Order: sequence, then C-alpha cells, then structure tokens
Amino acid sequence: MFKTKLYEFLEKNTKTSNIDVLSDYRIGIEAKPWLLKLPVQEPFQITMGGLPLTLVDTLEKELNKFKKANIKPFFLFNGLSVLKERFAQTNQRSQKLSTAWDAYYRAQYSSAEKCFQDSEKNLLLSFIHFIIQYFKQKGIEFFEAPYFAGPQLALFSEPSQKNYLNAVYGSQELLLYGVYRLITDIDYEKGSYTWVDLKSILYDLGITHDQFIDACLLCGFEYCQQLPFLNSPQGRDCTFKTVCDMVKAYHNGIETIRAYLPPMSPQYENYMEQFIKTKCLVHNHLLFYSSNVCEPLFKDIYYRNEKIMKNTNINNTNNYENYNDDDDDDDDDDDDDYYYDNYILYRPYFLNQIFGPRLPNDVYFYISQGVVSPQVINNFISGVLAEPFPTIESEEYCKMLDYLKNVRTKTLGLLSICLNDDLKHKPVKTVRWFEPKEFDMPHTTSLHEYQEFTNGYIKVPSDIITTIQNLAKENTGTGSAVSFGLVSKYFDTLYTPEQLSPIRDINEGIFITLAQTMSMMGYFNNVSNDPSKKTLKYSQFLENVSNTKLQEPTLLLIELLRSGSFTFERLNFIPKPTFDGPPSKPSVFIISRVLSLIPSQLDNTPWGGPIDHDLMGFHEITRTLYKSLRNFIEMTALSHFLTHRIVLPPPEYFTFSTRLPFFLQPSSSMGLLVKGLLLENLSLEQLEEIFPNFTNIKEDLALASQFWDTAFKIVTTIHNEGNIISKTIYEAFVEADKEWREIMKNFN
Repeated sequence: MFKTKLYEFLEKNTKTSNIDVLSDYRIGIEAKPWLLKLPVQEPFQITMGGLPLTLVDTLEKELNKFKKANIKPFFLFNGLSVLKERFAQTNQRSQKLSTAWDAYYRAQYSSAEKCFQDSEKNLLLSFIHFIIQYFKQKGIEFFEAPYFAGPQLALFSEPSQKNYLNAVYGSQELLLYGVYRLITDIDYEKGSYTWVDLKSILYDLGITHDQFIDACLLCGFEYCQQLPFLNSPQGRDCTFKTVCDMVKAYHNGIETIRAYLPPMSPQYENYMEQFIKTKCLVHNHLLFYSSNVCEPLFKDIYYRNEKIMKNTNINNTNNYENYNDDDDDDDDDDDDDYYYDNYILYRPYFLNQIFGPRLPNDVYFYISQGVVSPQVINNFISGVLAEPFPTIESEEYCKMLDYLKNVRTKTLGLLSICLNDDLKHKPVKTVRWFEPKEFDMPHTTSLHEYQEFTNGYIKVPSDIITTIQNLAKENTGTGSAVSFGLVSKYFDTLYTPEQLSPIRDINEGIFITLAQTMSMMGYFNNVSNDPSKKTLKYSQFLENVSNTKLQEPTLLLIELLRSGSFTFERLNFIPKPTFDGPPSKPSVFIISRVLSLIPSQLDNTPWGGPIDHDLMGFHEITRTLYKSLRNFIEMTALSHFLTHRIVLPPPEYFTFSTRLPFFLQPSSSMGLLVKGLLLENLSLEQLEEIFPNFTNIKEDLALASQFWDTAFKIVTTIHNEGNIISKTIYEAFVEADKEWREIMKNFN
C-alpha cells in the first residue's frame, strides 16, 4: 500500500538535524496525526463519556515541549469531509464493547480494560472543539481548513505567503500537496528531528511533482486503490522507486494505467475514474485564502483546464456545480482519448462529486475559526444523514432517534434557508442501520412558522440588554451570562423594531439565538396534536432553575421525558447481553440516570472507580440528544451570522460559539457514584475510597440533591398538567424521591 511503499522509501531518504535549528521557527502542525499520537490512555472513558480526565495535563505537557524548544506551533485541523461512496455500516465497535463488558462482569478486569481500550482508537477526535478552545486560551495559533489540513498547510508554507510557516510537521501524505519542508518526527529527548526535502527527492528520482503524485496514487491512497498490477505476482515486489520509474517511462499515471491495466480489462474503467477523481482531489483541493475566498490549491491548473473544457464544449455552470457531459455523443471513444491525452483531470463534474456543492465563502470562514462543527454541513452537502451505530444499541436509543427527526430537520433548514435557491431545495435523506429504507428530511419547509426569527424581526429591549450586560460583568470567567432560564424570564419582552439593525453585542446575540432555538423546540407555546395532552409551557421549568450548572441538565431531562426515552427499568438492549449487571430496582435506575446528567468535580487521573453497562447505554442516549441540541443551536447562530443579523469583530465569533450551551457534555460519573451509594448504602469515607477520582463528594452530593428536587418538581408538574409521562413512571419517581431523601439524611 501507499503508506508502506512511500514510508520505506522515505526511511532511506530522511535527514536528521539538531532541534536547535527549529528555534524561533513557526511550524505548521497537522493536528489529526499529532492528536492520535498523544499518550492518553483511558480505557474506561468510552463507558462514561465526558472529557478524558488526563487530556488537559497531556496537552499542557506536549505544548511545553514546543515552548522549551522555542518552537511556535500553528495547528491545522481538518474541516469538512469530501464525499465518499456509501458503504454498509458495521457494528464492530459495539461487538468489541460487548466482549469487554462480558469480561468486566466476570471480574476479568485486565482483559476488560484491554478490550475497552481497543474499541476506541480515535478518542481525542471527538473533542476537537474543546482542544481548539484550550489552544485559544493558551494563545496557541490554530486554523481549521475548509476540507483537509494538508493542502492548507502547503499554502501556508509557501514563502510568498505573509507570515508563512518555516516548516510543516505531519504525515507523509502532505508531500502530495507540495509541502517541501516536511518534518516527520521530533525527538525532544534526543534533541533532534527528522525531515524530508521534497525537492531533493524529486531531483534524485528524476521526476516532476506531478509524476510523484501519480506514483503515490498508483501505490495506493486513501481514495485510490493500489494499481492492480502491483498486487499481482509480477508486481508485488515493486518498490516506490520502481513505480516512479514506471510513471517516468510512460510520462504520467494515465499512460501507466493503460500499459499495466489493458482497456479491455473489467477493472479498467472503474480504476481509471477512481484515479482521475483522486488526482482531481489533490490538484483542486479547496483552500481558504487571506482574501477570504475559497479556491483550488493549484489555481493555474484549474483555470487552464476550465478553458480547455470550454473549448471542447463541455457544459459549464458557476461554482463547479451541475456539470454534465453529452453522454449520447456517438464519438465517445474519441472524446475519451481527447480527455485523457489533454490531462483534463480536473473536471468540475468531479469537483461536485468530491466536494459537494459550492458554499458561500462566509461558511468556510466560520469553519476556519472553529465557530461551527462540520457535522451538519457535511450532512447537507452529501445529501445524507447516515446514523452511525451507537456504542450500545437499545430500543430507547432508537426511540430517541425518532424523536430527534424534527429537531434535525429544522437544523438543516436553518442552514439551507441562508443559501441560494438551488441549494435551498437540495434533497437530504436520513439512513439508519435499523430501518430498511431511507426517508426524506423536508428542511425547506421546516421553518415556515418561525419567520419572525428567520427574517430578523425580533429585538431585545434596551433595558434587558443592560441587565444582561451587568450580569456578564458579574460572571466574568464563568461562561455566558445568558442562560435558558434568563431567556425564559424575558422572552415575552421581545418586540418587532420599526427599523432593523444588526446585533453587535455578544450577549444580545446569544439571547436571540437561544430564544429562537427554544421557540422552535416548543418551549414557549407547546401545543400537542394529541387532544388528551394539555398545553404545557416548558420554559417555566428553566426559569425556576437559579443554578447555572443545572440549566443544561434540566433541559436534557425535559427532552428525555418528552421523547419517551426515559424509563424506570433496565434498558431494552439489542441484542440482549450475555451478562447481567448488578441487580437494581426502579428507584436506583431512576435516580442514577437523572443524576448522571449533572457534572462532578474530578481529578486529572484515569478513572479508577466502578463502571456500569446500563449507565453507559443511558449515556449513549443522552449523548446523541446533547450533540443534536448543540448542532441545533450552532446552526441557529450560523443562520444569523450568514444573514448578517449578528455582526461581530472576527475574533469574537469563536468566543460567541464557546458561550453557547451544550459545548462539552459531562461524564456519567455522578450517576456511577450515586448508584454505588444506593446499592451499597456507603458512607462518605467508603465513597471516597471506591471513587478516588472525586475531589469533593460532599459538595457534589449537595448539587445532586438540588437537581433531584428540580427534577422531581418537573416530573410532578408534567404528570399533573401535561400528561406527558405515564402514571407508572410518576409513581416510580415518587418512590425514588422517598428513597433519595432517606439516604441523604446520612450526608446532611
């Protein structure tokens, strides 16, 4: 494969220098491989969720290495995904987790730990937003590319760029994009680093950079399989240099394919198209330039071939969209020869297949600053929301996905409403592993009843803005002054101004964003289609929560109850586990699940307490809810940014994003502690011994009691006024309330 052949070649052509050479260098770092190398070993994190407990310390230690070497790091993160063929999903991870749990409940802890560790190889990639925030706080430079980090690094490393990078540190694939000074490894202990000089390699091989790209693709790349000849007995022993010689002999990759893969071969057509698409991906990768526009990496090649396409009557439209060839032409063979012989490898038709539709430059800007997560935009441009397998599947999880259909459709609508007429009506489907058919997401019509917000006709009164600003001064360093509760309290004061003007204050912008989100979720005027269910104003519950730490957990609990995903019994796992967890009664399930929603105070060492299969399954339900709500709020904010209803200085957009709710979900650690307390009737001293990661159990239990009171009031009100939950669930909550109050007498 590509990595093996090129790696073996580079091993013999790398240079080693003293790390002092890099002193005062500004080095671009490909973030993904750097993060995957970090020594974060937390096998049980996947069972509890939340931020890895050792992550902050690990980041600090690694950044200190740069500081000690006087290196100025500049991290480049991947942005949007390129479009791939849809493959059948597998549930290998959930199968590995099932094996791990089986070992855990058999008390085979070493085996369980290894299985848990093996089930999650890309742990830190789920926390990119937090890592970017951490870099921002530490004054570390970062950038999120429109698509791949590699091409953006190649651009930033060009000497012609203002404040260009002195070198780039990353994976060998970066050589394809024209990174000429590539650091492959830094050994801080030895005080040395290894690096590759691409110009020297090209000179020694006697090939051009374009031929080098062809050779790499023929050896196998992430989006292009290895040339079939190299898998045959005759080609199996070919080295990377041998492949380069093949390309040099035939001048380019296309002629090499023709020579070693006859056109009559059944693999020829598919492989040739795959090669061309991948070459298009490399040569026309979209980058964000300092002029705030997104354009291809090798613009001269792109525009040259665009001109050739016009001369050959290939149908063109703006922004590389909807390019079509005349497939009914009788001279197909001649056209193909002309196409290949003139190197028209960069057809906008392929660009559309690779990158999806062209988006406004502003979207790429907000991605570059880490303001929005790429997930929703990826779903939109691909036209598919493919639901991944959960870590633990249950009937309750599937019920939550059904409930989230409406929220996710509106989330897409918030994006599409800001785009041109063609994109507004772009079809998007949802694909789920447990359903045989896809279903449409009617995002175009999902926002019609919220035009007072989407058209920008809402304003916050000046006296309320003053109140918010005063609260912001009091809450310096503790997050946003605007909460769901504050919005609930002042929502009725919103008005339609005579003259519209952009919002330029962060706190006012957050207020409008949350007000719109809550309104679209039915928190102010919830009217059920079921005549047996009464109208219920959910915002009242949030208005009565004074502790800002409990705002997010309160909204999560409300949504869990509304969705019908909250039960008082063991979850209905699919398939049924081969093991049994600890015996529990309804009150234990209820209390541990409710209190698993709140944060706790933990140290920075790997988790050393017990874990629980049922709580992991419940956390998986809350995780998908949490992420969906975050996406909903982000897209609400993005819609205001794109339509310039909220206009901020560029550095403040990231600050705005980090102050929005549901930024970082806590772990289920509080649920685990409470479950241990209820099952074993443990004392404070015993809890501290069994759960060593907690730094202030007494304070955490006080917060838990406060949230339990809030939760029980909500359940009682919903049962009495809204008929949302069944009588049996309410009665189970009543029994749980009695048990909780009884056991907490020991801690008062």
